[in-house]
Amino acid sequence: MIAETPMVLSLPPDALVDLHLHTRESDGGWTPEALVTHLADRGFRVVAVCDHDTMRAVPRVRALAEQRGMVVVPGIEVTTWWGDRECHVLVYGIDLTSPRGQRFVAFLERLERQLREAAERGIAVLTAHGYALPSLEAVVDGRPLRPVHVLQAAIRDGHATNLATAHELTKRYGEPMRVGVPIEEAVAIAHEAGGLCVLAHPGRADIGGPFSLEQLAALLDAVPLDGIEAHYRSHTDEQVRQYRMFATARGLLVSAGSDSHAPGVPVDPLPYQARWIATLLGRLGIGVEQYGGPSWEPAASAVTPERVVA
Repeated sequence: MIAETPMVLSLPPDALVDLHLHTRESDGGWTPEALVTHLADRGFRVVAVCDHDTMRAVPRVRALAEQRGMVVVPGIEVTTWWGDRECHVLVYGIDLTSPRGQRFVAFLERLERQLREAAERGIAVLTAHGYALPSLEAVVDGRPLRPVHVLQAAIRDGHATNLATAHELTKRYGEPMRVGVPIEEAVAIAHEAGGLCVLAHPGRADIGGPFSLEQLAALLDAVPLDGIEAHYRSHTDEQVRQYRMFATARGLLVSAGSDSHAPGVPVDPLPYQARWIATLLGRLGIGVEQYGGPSWEPAASAVTPERVVA
């Protein structure tokens, strides 16, 4: 697992943090410049870019954020499978330039090949059935080819109305464009590289449905995850409470993220408080100043898009 890191920053308990953000390097619409400007203008102190299956945006976002006094935690959201269930794992803190990170670099290269090959299969099956994709090149816009680009092109070219219906189109012809690796393998490689592994959005209604506490326990018995994303844009206060209690009982870290992909899509970055995830921040070398009372209370957690500082 990740080594204990000397503290490089100390935050007030109510400092704004969001450890789950996306850019256009995966399926988002945020450019690094727009994302950093948005975050800095609203007073965020610590954030994490966690694009799907890539860390390409991290260096640019970090460089821009440093100029605005923000800390960017290197992150990635890895698509994995636990049996037949798709699970997303947030990995924090890997330094790809270090000797320890080189196996993870090779892992990322493998994921990129897998994504490209799945996209190529999707293109082939659509064109073979008469669904031309003339907008594909514009959609890709010089980035590595991904399945989401195929789906976006299908929408732009009038074959579907949204990502779900576009995906149903490829699946209709036997091509689900399935990607991902076994969760056990992803966690092992990430730990070897010094990363912390957090189960993303366990309460989401899609991607297999919400995890029950019994399912979480079974997953944790099988896979040595380090934490869970208890604070998430769609989690109710009751879900947050249950996930936090579960994390405490199992000695797990707690994370918080909006999963913002673009301005207002599905939400802007959300102002979570540093005290809510102080232990995780500490493992990443970011201290939180002492505070009184509980680290989180439902009355203080009503984080909605409407509460984001304009």
